[in-house]
Amino acid sequence: MACGNKSGCCAGEKKPSAAISYSSSAEDADAKVTAACCDPEADEHCDETCIESLAAYECQKACDDGAAAVDEHVHEHGDDGRHGAVACSSHLRLAFERFSSYLETAQCICRSVIASHSLTPCCAGQAASSNAVLGHAHIHQDKDKLDLDDTSSCSGHDHDHDHDHDHDHGHDDTHSHNDSPAGIIKGTAVDLEKSAGHEHILLAVSGMTCSGCGNKLSKALQESPAVYNVKVNFVLGNAEFDLDTAHTGLDALIDRLDRLTGFRCVKASSSADDQHLDLLVPAGTASNVTVESLPAGVTQVDTLDPKTVRIAFDPLAIGARDLLQAMGDRTSGLSPLNHRDPAASAGRKRLYAMLYKTTYAALLTIPVLVLAWGHTLTGQRTKAIVSLVLATGVQALAVPEFYKPAITSLIYSRVVEMDMLVVISITAAYIYSVVAVGFNLADKPLATPEFFETSTLLITLVLFGRLVAAYARIRAVEAVSTRSLQPATALLLEGAVAASSQTREIDARLLQFGDKFLVSPHCTIPTDGRVLEGTSEVDESMLTGESLPVLKKRGAQLIAGTINGSGSLTALLTRLPGKNTVAEISNLVEEASSHKPRVQDLADKVAGWFVPVVTVAASIVLVVWLFVCLLVRHQAAGGAIGTAITYTIAVFAVSCPCAVGLAVPMVLVVAGGIAARAGVIIKSAESTERAHRVTDVVLDKTGTITTADLEVVESVLLQPPESHQDTLSLISALVRDNKHPVSIAVSKHLASQDQNQDQPSQRLENIRTIPGAGVECIVGTSTLRAGSARWLHVQSHPDVSRLITNGMTTLCITRNSTLIAVFGLKNNPRPESARVIQRLQSRGIPVHVVSGDETKAVEEIALAVGISTAHIAARQTPSDKQAYVTRLMEQGKTVLFCGDGTNDAVAITQADVGVQIGSSSDVSRATADVVLLGGLEGVVVLLDVSRASFRRIVFNFVWSALYNVFAILLAAGAFVYVRIPPAYAGLGEIVSVLPVILAALSMFWTRRSQAV
Repeated sequence: MACGNKSGCCAGEKKPSAAISYSSSAEDADAKVTAACCDPEADEHCDETCIESLAAYECQKACDDGAAAVDEHVHEHGDDGRHGAVACSSHLRLAFERFSSYLETAQCICRSVIASHSLTPCCAGQAASSNAVLGHAHIHQDKDKLDLDDTSSCSGHDHDHDHDHDHDHGHDDTHSHNDSPAGIIKGTAVDLEKSAGHEHILLAVSGMTCSGCGNKLSKALQESPAVYNVKVNFVLGNAEFDLDTAHTGLDALIDRLDRLTGFRCVKASSSADDQHLDLLVPAGTASNVTVESLPAGVTQVDTLDPKTVRIAFDPLAIGARDLLQAMGDRTSGLSPLNHRDPAASAGRKRLYAMLYKTTYAALLTIPVLVLAWGHTLTGQRTKAIVSLVLATGVQALAVPEFYKPAITSLIYSRVVEMDMLVVISITAAYIYSVVAVGFNLADKPLATPEFFETSTLLITLVLFGRLVAAYARIRAVEAVSTRSLQPATALLLEGAVAASSQTREIDARLLQFGDKFLVSPHCTIPTDGRVLEGTSEVDESMLTGESLPVLKKRGAQLIAGTINGSGSLTALLTRLPGKNTVAEISNLVEEASSHKPRVQDLADKVAGWFVPVVTVAASIVLVVWLFVCLLVRHQAAGGAIGTAITYTIAVFAVSCPCAVGLAVPMVLVVAGGIAARAGVIIKSAESTERAHRVTDVVLDKTGTITTADLEVVESVLLQPPESHQDTLSLISALVRDNKHPVSIAVSKHLASQDQNQDQPSQRLENIRTIPGAGVECIVGTSTLRAGSARWLHVQSHPDVSRLITNGMTTLCITRNSTLIAVFGLKNNPRPESARVIQRLQSRGIPVHVVSGDETKAVEEIALAVGISTAHIAARQTPSDKQAYVTRLMEQGKTVLFCGDGTNDAVAITQADVGVQIGSSSDVSRATADVVLLGGLEGVVVLLDVSRASFRRIVFNFVWSALYNVFAILLAAGAFVYVRIPPAYAGLGEIVSVLPVILAALSMFWTRRSQAV
């Protein structure tokens, strides 16, 4: 396995690894067992020899400790009493049972051993953080004895190894094995920033209701010098940022945020590399669970509440079930987990809290309304006193819900927010009523009596509005959530032999690397894996948008959250729940919804001016009505003041900037979720904003309009027959690791013809890829190249010219500029290409095709899918593709470029909207802002979702403006005979916000009817 270490004591070495060292000599009895580095020049990886070495190490350790690990631990020692180099049969059997599955998933055995045996790698002292990841280590064995050197440094020693490792685990910087967890999980490099105290934090935040809340939290975070890269999403209720823990501790930061904003913040997760388990512990014992008291591989322990701890761990060092077992009787098991989206889970907690508060307020408000509006025999003073008591109870409820956040924002953040409007309204109504009761008790009643029904009903209706809005937001999040696709349980296969394996249902959180699981018919696949046995069809429509089931057989990749068909499948786990495709897509969708498009800046500016403008308007209303009551209606001063206050309270209470704040982010969250369900992963909110303006679509040919799988239909070898085998071996070695579709097709063709089984007679050196051209290397004193005919200047060769004329894609191979072979390839258009292109053109969107292929091949495909020859550009290099897009943009066009990410990354980046066709494993690595998992139809989905989003954002802005203008005019008494009484002004929140949320949700309903 190639080590990803770039720092510490291994700095400067090319590929450091480590050998397990164990000393049992008398003079070294107190020596610490360490992992010593191997020859840095060696390119070695874990194989069966590592398992044998581990078995020998454990066997020797059992002898030295005087306690056999197994009952059958019987073998002889040498004449000198030393342990032999080979383990006993029992230790060998146990080691192979434990670690054979590691080889199948290309995992590092040695790293797990270092953690499980509490060994210390030579680089261990370099990381200051508990989150530092152990460097890769290898257990090796010489022919005659184990390596017993005790070493404390990576430098200054050289180990020779008598075995070769022939597979790559995928930890190096340039290549990763598709089946390896390391190919998806980040490499094992020690993170210098993390070891310096830098940590990535995700907080679950409750209490945010609109973009103003999100801006307040974002501002509070950015004011801390230890916080950077802040992203806040109030719809999903989370905040993400990087924290310098050497400067400020997380607990202190959370306390500060609670004080500044009034929101409740709870740590959700930290390191992107670690897994975590939430475990139940007896009350009062959470503080006893520490990193030091747990096995190696545990990186952090957090107390969520007095009975729950969250343990973060490195899944490559210790498994979830092993960790649970190590906790023993200190835990009663896993904490109950809501397997829905965490944002929806947090939203439901908020919903239940709002339901309780609303119910409490309503129970106290109803008697006040009966006393105020009903005909009772109760005396006026008794009514006033009872109403005062009940209203005071409702007012007390408003303290944490309205007063605290409003005053906190004003004092600490110097921000006057929407809660302040409510506070002014209810305070004015309550204080005036209290004063009126006092005068009434003193037998000096005011002209306008107390109106406790105003403050109580106002509070109740505002709470009810927030309750309805919270419920609607949860429905929106759940409707488009992809995290809910993650199943709660898995069927674990136990036993080394599949035929005799037993199944056991476990919580999916307890899956660990090396596990094999069974997927029963019509069940949801618990996590990503690779099929070992069985054949079945799997419905992947919930992630790719493809309606047809996909055939899965041995070697095929399974995606978490997809649904198995009628067959049974046995699979090997490749990615853990929480780090699989479902989680990755969900993270990208949530991250995109956290980004602010330019239109959101406009909404924030409007919301920022809203409160001051309403305050000025309410002040004007107060003054105007005082003059009207005194000079026009000739009321007494007390009556005039009471009347003016009621109009002012109504203006404050009916105003609601939340609709403006929700106008954009609510739509973006729903749009991102809908697109993800259709196999379109939008990684940038700006793409959603721009896509509806697209005027031209530019498509790459190979892998975009056509299928990615080219087929070799003709090959020509131009060397003597006796050298054909060696030539084909050289070609196979040259193109084997190249990811271009043409190279992949030729490599598959040679493999299927058994033409590349022999190693080439000469070593290939300095293999180099030239984007848009081909690949080249040095073979002895010659230069071997494979690429396009134009790059190699062999277009005029008769065989090459014939293949090009026949519309084939060609791969030419030259040695010292002499053509030695040429392959003719063809591929077919995607089934949906012609249909998608016709739909785009019917909307007045011209479709262009650019390709590095020859003109004849491009024209043939363009004709098949209905693209005009006027919009064809062939023989294009990556820079030519970029220039083509630039020319369109200079003409004032809004351009969407769609490619497969091969040789077109610069064009994807250049375009207004960059789209890449990929697979579920390409999502996080794709450079484009949008990734299509289900084929070219995703382009139409993207345009439809963007158009629907734009329409709803416009509607939300217009509705917010119209509502607030007319509501304020009605509340202010501008229409003499029609007004909004202050008691009912609290309905303003629900009336203004609910249409905005329903407009966003309507995208989901119309998309299901294919009418977005």
